[in-house]
Amino acid sequence: MEPSIKKVDWFDREHIKGDLKGRSVKGGIRTVGAQIFSFTINVVTTIFLARLLLPEDYGLVAMVTSFTGFILIFKDLGLTQAIIQQDYINQQVASKLFWFNVYVSIILALIIIALGPLLVWFYEEDRLLWISAVYALTAVFGGLSAQHSALLSRQMDFKALSSITISASFVSLVVALIMAYVGFGYWALVAISVLNAAVTALLLWIKCDWRPDRSKLDKSIIPFINFGAGITGFNIINYFSRNLDNILIGRMLGSVPLGLYSKAYQLLMLPITQLRDPLNSVGIPAMSSLTSNPEKYRKYYREYLFLLSFFSMPTITFLFVTAEDIILFLLGANWIEAATIFKLLAITAFIQPIASTRGMVMISSGKTTRYFFWGLWNAVFVTAAFFIGIQYGLNGLAIAYAIVNYAILVPSLMYCFNGTPVSVFDFFKTIAFAAIISVLSATAVWLAHDIIINLMLWLRILIYVILYSGIYFGIWLLLPQTRRKLFSIIDLAKSLINKKL
Repeated sequence: MEPSIKKVDWFDREHIKGDLKGRSVKGGIRTVGAQIFSFTINVVTTIFLARLLLPEDYGLVAMVTSFTGFILIFKDLGLTQAIIQQDYINQQVASKLFWFNVYVSIILALIIIALGPLLVWFYEEDRLLWISAVYALTAVFGGLSAQHSALLSRQMDFKALSSITISASFVSLVVALIMAYVGFGYWALVAISVLNAAVTALLLWIKCDWRPDRSKLDKSIIPFINFGAGITGFNIINYFSRNLDNILIGRMLGSVPLGLYSKAYQLLMLPITQLRDPLNSVGIPAMSSLTSNPEKYRKYYREYLFLLSFFSMPTITFLFVTAEDIILFLLGANWIEAATIFKLLAITAFIQPIASTRGMVMISSGKTTRYFFWGLWNAVFVTAAFFIGIQYGLNGLAIAYAIVNYAILVPSLMYCFNGTPVSVFDFFKTIAFAAIISVLSATAVWLAHDIIINLMLWLRILIYVILYSGIYFGIWLLLPQTRRKLFSIIDLAKSLINKKL
């Protein structure tokens, strides 16, 4: 059983280094468990919301979040990662960073409110004014809780963080479902973000009993701001390039196509983010503590990458080959037009989760300046792809996005991994089996499609799941090399059960 964390221990993490692997495993399982619960609630809510709301409702909210999400990047300024990565902090520094976050978040909230009239003008849609005003609350809640979240992550107290994730997701999604049912329309979608931020902030203050003092801002926080500057710079550029598609679609094609596109992207990434985000939250603190031991660092990264690819790649290929049936089952016939864009986005999503570990390596290695420049170059290529692709509609945009992501993959890995314990060879060797076996399993399901096309929808999906799972795990059992890798995951699960996690 883990020792309880006392108030005086929030700035000391020497005690976690003795059992780093155990804490990483426990933290990963607990966090993934929380994400599985959130994923289940998300899926159930998505099914009902898609039938209670219209594509236009999703489009309206996406018009606002494309801009407000960009502004909200500044509420943290990379200080959360700075606290996690630094070996030493104290009460005074943490307090100063807290107040700095609070002041910044209030300014950002005011900016979001002022942005409302501009959105109304840009999209010629009056309803965006009040949507943006309410979204401003998320900035305030985020600023109030950033340091508490960082301290919990620094202590690798993922049990507390997991319980917060579960509670915030449950409350926000249930309330949104009730609002949609009684006729609040797009306000139900707004409530998800605002309530999630509010409940998260409240619970973080309860779970983390650290309290800031009245320390005044001074030059002592500059090293933290400098560290966070690279992360913030990357996030700014990355957010712009990742959301430019929503802006272009909303401006050039309207709210309905944007609603179809954003919902397809959300549905596709939902299972992936539930796996990737908790693993990242565990991986970055763990790898940050291993920078003085390159071999252990490299081993940890490869194990992390294998686990991520083992689950993410088959998920995406399965969704690709069953897109139409999945859309019909989860969202209903009104959303069937989203199936094609769903499949095209899946091409990029196949490599995107594992490629994103580039950032984890650079952040944990302290190479935040390189992280920023990588984001800059990536934004240039992605932006060019979006402007070219949008000329050919939604499908053209998704195809262009896939082309540029695969074209820059190898050069980006060479740049991002340079001077770190990991290499491009490590990356591809680690993901190779998962990639090949996922494609083979998806091909088998695709070939079976015409045979079972006339069966009931739920039965078709059940057969797809059984067939894909049987082939995927069956192939892993065939060869000695793959069998050892599969058994390593099974052994991990057994050890967790024996420890009664």
